Amino acid sequence: MLIIALSALTPLFLMILAGFVSYRRCILPENSAEILNGFVYYFTLPALLFNSLATTPFAEISKVNFIFGYMAALLGIYFVAFLVSKFFLQGKFPEHSMRACSASFPNSGYLGLPIMMYLFHGSKQALLLTTLGIILPIVIVILIVSSFALHHADSSLSRVRVVWQIVLSMAKTPMIGASFLGAAYSFLKLSLPDFMETGLHNFGMASVPCALFSVGLLLAKNKMEMNLVNIGLVNLLKLVVHPLLTAVCLFVFGVRGQMLLMGILLTGMPVAAISCVLAESNRTLEAETSASFLFSMVLYIPMLYLTLLLTDMAGLPLNHF
Repeated sequence: MLIIALSALTPLFLMILAGFVSYRRCILPENSAEILNGFVYYFTLPALLFNSLATTPFAEISKVNFIFGYMAALLGIYFVAFLVSKFFLQGKFPEHSMRACSASFPNSGYLGLPIMMYLFHGSKQALLLTTLGIILPIVIVILIVSSFALHHADSSLSRVRVVWQIVLSMAKTPMIGASFLGAAYSFLKLSLPDFMETGLHNFGMASVPCALFSVGLLLAKNKMEMNLVNIGLVNLLKLVVHPLLTAVCLFVFGVRGQMLLMGILLTGMPVAAISCVLAESNRTLEAETSASFLFSMVLYIPMLYLTLLLTDMAGLPLNHF
Protein backbone atom coordinates (compact mmCIF):
# COMPACT_ATOMS: atom_id res chain seq x y z
CA MET A 1 0.00 0.00 0.00
CA LEU A 2 2.81 2.39 0.89
CA ILE A 3 4.47 1.75 -2.50
CA ILE A 4 1.33 2.46 -4.53
CA ALA A 5 0.55 5.60 -2.51
CA LEU A 6 4.10 6.90 -2.92
CA SER A 7 4.16 6.00 -6.62
CA ALA A 8 0.92 7.99 -7.10
CA LEU A 9 2.07 10.99 -5.04
CA THR A 10 5.72 11.24 -6.13
CA PRO A 11 4.94 12.46 -9.68
CA LEU A 12 2.81 15.23 -8.15
CA PHE A 13 5.71 16.46 -6.04
CA LEU A 14 8.09 16.24 -9.02
CA MET A 15 5.76 18.29 -11.23
CA ILE A 16 5.45 20.92 -8.49
CA LEU A 17 9.24 20.90 -8.03
CA ALA A 18 9.72 21.39 -11.78
CA GLY A 19 7.52 24.50 -11.69
CA PHE A 20 9.34 25.80 -8.62
CA VAL A 21 12.78 25.37 -10.21
CA SER A 22 11.54 26.85 -13.48
CA TYR A 23 10.50 30.07 -11.76
CA ARG A 24 13.62 30.32 -9.61
CA ARG A 25 15.87 29.93 -12.66
CA CYS A 26 13.73 32.26 -14.82
CA ILE A 27 13.24 29.57 -17.46
CA LEU A 28 9.68 30.68 -18.26
CA PRO A 29 8.09 34.15 -18.42
CA GLU A 30 6.84 35.87 -15.25
CA ASN A 31 3.16 35.28 -16.06
CA SER A 32 3.50 31.56 -16.87
CA ALA A 33 1.33 30.47 -13.91
CA GLU A 34 -1.53 32.67 -15.12
CA ILE A 35 -1.21 31.31 -18.66
CA LEU A 36 -1.11 27.67 -17.53
CA ASN A 37 -4.09 28.13 -15.21
CA GLY A 38 -6.04 29.75 -18.04
CA PHE A 39 -5.17 26.81 -20.30
CA VAL A 40 -6.45 24.33 -17.67
CA TYR A 41 -9.51 26.39 -16.72
CA TYR A 42 -10.74 27.12 -20.25
CA PHE A 43 -9.57 24.13 -22.28
CA THR A 44 -8.13 20.92 -20.81
CA LEU A 45 -10.34 20.47 -17.73
CA PRO A 46 -13.61 21.12 -19.62
CA ALA A 47 -12.45 18.58 -22.24
CA LEU A 48 -11.77 16.00 -19.50
CA LEU A 49 -15.14 16.58 -17.79
CA PHE A 50 -17.09 16.44 -21.06
CA ASN A 51 -15.33 13.26 -22.16
CA SER A 52 -15.83 11.55 -18.77
CA LEU A 53 -19.55 12.27 -18.79
CA ALA A 54 -20.21 11.72 -22.48
CA THR A 55 -18.55 8.28 -22.50
CA THR A 56 -20.23 6.99 -19.32
CA PRO A 57 -23.68 5.41 -19.84
CA PHE A 58 -26.34 7.57 -18.22
CA ALA A 59 -27.76 4.56 -16.36
CA GLU A 60 -24.40 4.16 -14.66
CA ILE A 61 -24.01 7.89 -13.98
CA SER A 62 -27.41 7.90 -12.27
CA LYS A 63 -26.60 5.76 -9.21
CA VAL A 64 -29.15 7.74 -7.27
CA ASN A 65 -28.40 6.67 -3.68
CA PHE A 66 -24.64 7.08 -4.02
CA ILE A 67 -24.94 10.39 -5.89
CA PHE A 68 -27.35 11.90 -3.36
CA GLY A 69 -25.24 10.80 -0.40
CA TYR A 70 -21.98 11.92 -2.00
CA MET A 71 -23.45 15.28 -3.04
CA ALA A 72 -24.93 15.84 0.41
CA ALA A 73 -21.48 15.37 1.92
CA LEU A 74 -19.86 17.69 -0.66
CA LEU A 75 -22.38 20.45 -0.03
CA GLY A 76 -22.37 19.84 3.72
CA ILE A 77 -18.60 20.12 4.12
CA TYR A 78 -18.51 23.17 1.83
CA PHE A 79 -20.93 25.09 4.05
CA VAL A 80 -19.35 23.80 7.27
CA ALA A 81 -15.93 24.97 6.04
CA PHE A 82 -17.37 28.32 4.97
CA LEU A 83 -18.85 28.88 8.43
CA VAL A 84 -15.69 27.72 10.21
CA SER A 85 -13.65 30.17 8.11
CA LYS A 86 -16.16 32.97 8.70
CA PHE A 87 -16.29 32.64 12.48
CA PHE A 88 -12.77 31.45 13.31
CA LEU A 89 -10.48 32.80 10.58
CA GLN A 90 -9.85 36.23 9.14
CA GLY A 91 -11.01 37.21 5.67
CA LYS A 92 -13.89 38.38 3.55
CA PHE A 93 -16.59 36.48 1.67
CA PRO A 94 -14.31 35.36 -1.22
CA GLU A 95 -11.64 34.07 1.18
CA HIS A 96 -14.20 32.01 3.10
CA SER A 97 -15.50 30.57 -0.19
CA MET A 98 -12.00 29.66 -1.32
CA ARG A 99 -11.20 27.83 1.93
CA ALA A 100 -14.52 26.00 1.63
CA CYS A 101 -13.52 24.92 -1.87
CA SER A 102 -10.17 23.55 -0.64
CA ALA A 103 -11.87 21.66 2.19
CA SER A 104 -14.51 20.05 -0.04
CA PHE A 105 -12.86 19.36 -3.44
CA PRO A 106 -11.00 16.00 -3.31
CA ASN A 107 -8.09 15.21 -5.61
CA SER A 108 -9.89 12.19 -7.07
CA GLY A 109 -9.08 13.25 -10.63
CA TYR A 110 -5.40 12.33 -10.33
CA LEU A 111 -5.12 10.08 -7.28
CA GLY A 112 -8.49 8.37 -7.60
CA LEU A 113 -7.83 5.90 -10.38
CA PRO A 114 -4.39 4.54 -9.36
CA ILE A 115 -5.23 4.22 -5.67
CA MET A 116 -8.79 2.87 -6.08
CA MET A 117 -7.75 0.43 -8.80
CA TYR A 118 -4.98 -0.86 -6.53
CA LEU A 119 -7.17 -1.17 -3.45
CA PHE A 120 -10.03 -2.87 -5.28
CA HIS A 121 -8.02 -4.74 -7.93
CA GLY A 122 -9.57 -3.24 -11.05
CA SER A 123 -13.18 -3.50 -9.80
CA LYS A 124 -15.67 -2.18 -12.37
CA GLN A 125 -17.69 -0.66 -9.53
CA ALA A 126 -14.59 1.12 -8.21
CA LEU A 127 -13.92 2.50 -11.70
CA LEU A 128 -17.50 3.79 -12.01
CA LEU A 129 -17.55 5.40 -8.56
CA THR A 130 -14.15 6.98 -9.19
CA THR A 131 -15.57 8.48 -12.38
CA LEU A 132 -18.47 9.88 -10.37
CA GLY A 133 -15.96 11.11 -7.80
CA ILE A 134 -14.25 13.10 -10.55
CA ILE A 135 -17.50 14.47 -11.99
CA LEU A 136 -19.66 15.30 -8.95
CA PRO A 137 -17.37 17.95 -7.39
CA ILE A 138 -18.37 20.20 -10.30
CA VAL A 139 -21.05 21.34 -7.82
CA ILE A 140 -18.23 23.01 -5.86
CA VAL A 141 -17.19 24.93 -8.98
CA ILE A 142 -20.81 26.06 -9.34
CA LEU A 143 -20.81 27.26 -5.73
CA ILE A 144 -17.50 29.10 -6.15
CA VAL A 145 -18.64 30.81 -9.37
CA SER A 146 -21.96 31.74 -7.74
CA SER A 147 -20.32 33.08 -4.58
CA PHE A 148 -17.84 35.27 -6.47
CA ALA A 149 -20.57 36.51 -8.82
CA LEU A 150 -22.75 37.34 -5.82
CA HIS A 151 -19.89 39.14 -4.07
CA HIS A 152 -19.13 41.28 -7.13
CA ALA A 153 -22.77 41.93 -8.05
CA ASP A 154 -23.96 45.55 -8.05
CA SER A 155 -25.87 46.09 -4.79
CA SER A 156 -28.25 48.46 -6.56
CA LEU A 157 -29.58 45.70 -8.80
CA SER A 158 -32.81 43.86 -8.07
CA ARG A 159 -32.72 40.27 -6.82
CA VAL A 160 -33.84 39.02 -10.21
CA ARG A 161 -30.97 40.83 -11.94
CA VAL A 162 -28.49 39.49 -9.39
CA VAL A 163 -29.73 35.93 -9.93
CA TRP A 164 -29.51 36.48 -13.68
CA GLN A 165 -25.90 37.66 -13.33
CA ILE A 166 -25.06 34.53 -11.34
CA VAL A 167 -26.69 32.29 -13.98
CA LEU A 168 -24.74 34.07 -16.73
CA SER A 169 -21.50 33.66 -14.78
CA MET A 170 -22.12 29.93 -14.48
CA ALA A 171 -23.05 29.65 -18.15
CA LYS A 172 -19.78 31.36 -19.09
CA THR A 173 -17.71 28.96 -16.94
CA PRO A 174 -16.30 26.31 -19.30
CA MET A 175 -16.16 23.51 -16.71
CA ILE A 176 -19.84 23.90 -15.84
CA GLY A 177 -20.97 24.14 -19.46
CA ALA A 178 -18.84 21.15 -20.49
CA SER A 179 -20.24 19.04 -17.64
CA PHE A 180 -23.87 19.74 -18.52
CA LEU A 181 -23.15 19.16 -22.20
CA GLY A 182 -21.45 15.84 -21.43
CA ALA A 183 -24.38 14.72 -19.24
CA ALA A 184 -26.83 15.64 -22.01
CA TYR A 185 -24.71 13.73 -24.53
CA SER A 186 -24.84 10.66 -22.30
CA PHE A 187 -28.57 11.03 -21.64
CA LEU A 188 -29.30 11.15 -25.38
CA LYS A 189 -27.20 7.97 -25.81
CA LEU A 190 -24.94 9.60 -28.37
CA SER A 191 -21.54 8.10 -28.94
CA LEU A 192 -18.25 9.85 -29.55
CA PRO A 193 -16.06 8.59 -32.41
CA ASP A 194 -13.05 6.67 -31.10
CA PHE A 195 -10.59 9.30 -32.31
CA MET A 196 -12.57 12.04 -30.52
CA GLU A 197 -12.79 10.08 -27.29
CA THR A 198 -9.06 9.35 -27.31
CA GLY A 199 -8.18 12.89 -28.33
CA LEU A 200 -10.35 14.53 -25.67
CA HIS A 201 -9.03 12.17 -22.99
CA ASN A 202 -5.40 12.81 -23.87
CA PHE A 203 -5.98 16.55 -24.12
CA GLY A 204 -7.91 16.60 -20.85
CA MET A 205 -5.22 14.71 -18.97
CA ALA A 206 -2.89 17.64 -19.61
CA SER A 207 -4.85 19.33 -16.80
CA VAL A 208 -2.88 17.46 -14.16
CA PRO A 209 0.73 18.34 -15.08
CA CYS A 210 -0.18 21.90 -16.07
CA ALA A 211 -2.04 22.58 -12.82
CA LEU A 212 0.71 21.05 -10.68
CA PHE A 213 3.49 22.82 -12.57
CA SER A 214 1.58 26.05 -12.02
CA VAL A 215 1.39 25.31 -8.28
CA GLY A 216 5.20 25.10 -8.26
CA LEU A 217 5.40 28.45 -10.06
CA LEU A 218 3.04 30.03 -7.54
CA LEU A 219 4.95 28.61 -4.57
CA ALA A 220 8.17 30.09 -5.94
CA LYS A 221 6.56 33.40 -6.88
CA ASN A 222 4.63 33.95 -3.65
CA LYS A 223 5.82 33.21 -0.16
CA MET A 224 3.71 30.39 1.21
CA GLU A 225 1.49 31.73 3.94
CA MET A 226 2.54 29.41 6.72
CA ASN A 227 -0.47 30.18 8.87
CA LEU A 228 -0.72 26.82 10.55
CA VAL A 229 -4.15 27.59 11.99
CA ASN A 230 -5.66 28.26 8.55
CA ILE A 231 -3.85 25.38 6.85
CA GLY A 232 -4.54 23.03 9.76
CA LEU A 233 -8.26 23.77 9.83
CA VAL A 234 -8.63 23.30 6.07
CA ASN A 235 -6.77 19.97 6.21
CA LEU A 236 -8.70 18.81 9.27
CA LEU A 237 -11.94 19.47 7.41
CA LYS A 238 -10.71 17.90 4.17
CA LEU A 239 -8.95 14.78 5.46
CA VAL A 240 -10.99 14.00 8.60
CA VAL A 241 -14.39 15.70 8.70
CA HIS A 242 -15.23 15.26 5.00
CA PRO A 243 -14.84 11.43 4.91
CA LEU A 244 -16.69 11.14 8.25
CA LEU A 245 -19.57 13.25 6.92
CA THR A 246 -19.56 11.18 3.72
CA ALA A 247 -19.89 7.97 5.74
CA VAL A 248 -22.93 9.38 7.54
CA CYS A 249 -24.58 10.77 4.39
CA LEU A 250 -24.05 7.63 2.31
CA PHE A 251 -25.33 5.46 5.17
CA VAL A 252 -28.46 7.61 5.50
CA PHE A 253 -29.11 7.18 1.76
CA GLY A 254 -28.84 3.41 2.06
CA VAL A 255 -25.34 2.86 0.66
CA ARG A 256 -23.63 -0.11 2.30
CA GLY A 257 -20.63 -2.43 1.99
CA GLN A 258 -17.79 -1.80 -0.41
CA MET A 259 -19.62 1.06 -2.13
CA LEU A 260 -19.77 2.89 1.20
CA LEU A 261 -16.06 2.29 1.75
CA MET A 262 -15.25 3.56 -1.76
CA GLY A 263 -17.19 6.77 -1.15
CA ILE A 264 -15.30 7.39 2.11
CA LEU A 265 -11.94 6.80 0.44
CA LEU A 266 -12.75 9.07 -2.52
CA THR A 267 -13.72 12.04 -0.34
CA GLY A 268 -10.77 11.45 2.00
CA MET A 269 -8.28 12.36 -0.74
CA PRO A 270 -6.15 15.53 -0.50
CA VAL A 271 -7.05 19.03 -1.64
CA ALA A 272 -7.48 19.09 -5.43
CA ALA A 273 -5.07 21.02 -7.64
CA ILE A 274 -8.10 22.66 -9.24
CA SER A 275 -8.50 24.64 -6.00
CA CYS A 276 -5.18 26.33 -6.77
CA VAL A 277 -6.36 27.04 -10.32
CA LEU A 278 -9.59 28.60 -9.00
CA ALA A 279 -7.67 30.62 -6.40
CA GLU A 280 -5.34 32.01 -9.05
CA SER A 281 -8.18 32.67 -11.51
CA ASN A 282 -10.09 34.65 -8.88
CA ARG A 283 -6.99 36.28 -7.29
CA THR A 284 -8.00 34.97 -3.87
CA LEU A 285 -5.78 33.22 -1.28
CA GLU A 286 -3.36 31.94 -3.93
CA ALA A 287 -0.46 31.33 -1.52
CA GLU A 288 -2.57 29.88 1.30
CA THR A 289 -4.42 27.54 -1.07
CA SER A 290 -1.13 26.29 -2.54
CA ALA A 291 0.20 25.65 0.97
CA SER A 292 -2.98 23.79 1.98
CA PHE A 293 -2.73 21.69 -1.18
CA LEU A 294 0.92 20.78 -0.50
CA PHE A 295 0.37 19.95 3.17
CA SER A 296 -2.67 17.79 2.38
CA MET A 297 -0.60 15.60 0.07
CA VAL A 298 2.04 15.11 2.78
CA LEU A 299 -0.61 14.19 5.34
CA TYR A 300 -2.54 11.92 2.98
CA ILE A 301 -0.52 8.71 3.36
CA PRO A 302 -0.87 8.38 7.17
CA MET A 303 -4.50 9.44 6.91
CA LEU A 304 -5.18 6.75 4.30
CA TYR A 305 -3.78 4.07 6.62
CA LEU A 306 -5.82 5.41 9.53
CA THR A 307 -8.98 5.47 7.40
CA LEU A 308 -8.52 1.85 6.34
CA LEU A 309 -7.86 0.83 9.94
CA LEU A 310 -10.94 2.60 11.29
CA THR A 311 -13.26 1.41 8.52
CA ASP A 312 -12.08 -2.17 9.10
CA MET A 313 -12.85 -1.82 12.82
CA ALA A 314 -16.28 -0.42 11.89
CA GLY A 315 -17.13 -3.51 9.83
CA LEU A 316 -16.05 -2.27 6.39
CA PRO A 317 -13.00 -4.42 5.62
CA LEU A 318 -11.08 -3.94 2.40
CA ASN A 319 -11.83 -7.32 0.86
CA HIS A 320 -8.92 -7.37 -1.59
CA PHE A 321 -6.33 -5.44 0.40
